[in-house]
Amino acid sequence: MKQFNTFLAIIGTGLLISACDNAAKTKDTPRRGQKVFYADESFQPLMETSSYTFMGIYPDSELDFVYTGETAAMNAMAQGKTRTIFVSRDFTEKEKKSLHNSNIQVETGVFAHDAVTFIVNLGNNDTLLTQAQLKAILSGKSTVWPASNKPVEVVFDRVQSANFNYMLKWLGGTSYGKGVHATKSTAELIQYVQNHPLTLGVIGYNFISDLDDPAVKNRLKQFKVVAVQGKEGSYWRPNKATITEEKYPFHREIWYINSGAPDGLNTGFIHFLTGRQGQLLLEKCELGPGKGTPREINFITE
Repeated sequence: MKQFNTFLAIIGTGLLISACDNAAKTKDTPRRGQKVFYADESFQPLMETSSYTFMGIYPDSELDFVYTGETAAMNAMAQGKTRTIFVSRDFTEKEKKSLHNSNIQVETGVFAHDAVTFIVNLGNNDTLLTQAQLKAILSGKSTVWPASNKPVEVVFDRVQSANFNYMLKWLGGTSYGKGVHATKSTAELIQYVQNHPLTLGVIGYNFISDLDDPAVKNRLKQFKVVAVQGKEGSYWRPNKATITEEKYPFHREIWYINSGAPDGLNTGFIHFLTGRQGQLLLEKCELGPGKGTPREINFITE
């Protein structure tokens, strides 16, 4: 009986240690735990690079991403499916009040800048557009390409994506024309542009920004990027310089919206994105910074 009691004590101690180990592994801290994040699909390359880097630095963390449309991501937060989303705009004051009524307090901020990008088939030579021409095409007032006078159709990556919502707001209350529709993903959109020579595709710049990425190099062989006329009359394509200097007219912000605990993994990842390491990743991805990247200065005293 004494041996049996000793055995139970050993088992009990082992279970207690195991429980403590499991609790330590599952404890939500800024560098440990498992969380689900939602992001607009047009930011997928950036979020994959950032989360992969974060998990490499902090191996006890697991960041799972759901890539969807912007409106769907914002609804997911309101419905309690996630505590952190990445979209192209902040919640409005009315939306924040509604969240507050549901006991959801959010912290928001801009951590990067990218752009809405327009692409065309490799055989299409209509690669220069004024903003007036673009507005006429999107609204349906013009149904042909300006230079070739051939029929034009506009295709977005998905309905109510960040790109879809941004350009609709830019139209200033005007609805999209009948020639505007959407696919279900950026990959599907790029394939559609390849197969339909007269299509104007709308994607996020993040999908073509990192020129060191073999996938991006391959992607850029599949279409042409349209240059859009800026305020001073010059035509610009999106890149880090034209976005940061706001020369390309469709530069935009990438927002984080976080309702995670101040000492939890959600907030830890946000601090990573807005800190030195995350902002240096933006340089690698050729995106505009959300804020100035701090520099380390060593002072040597004699």
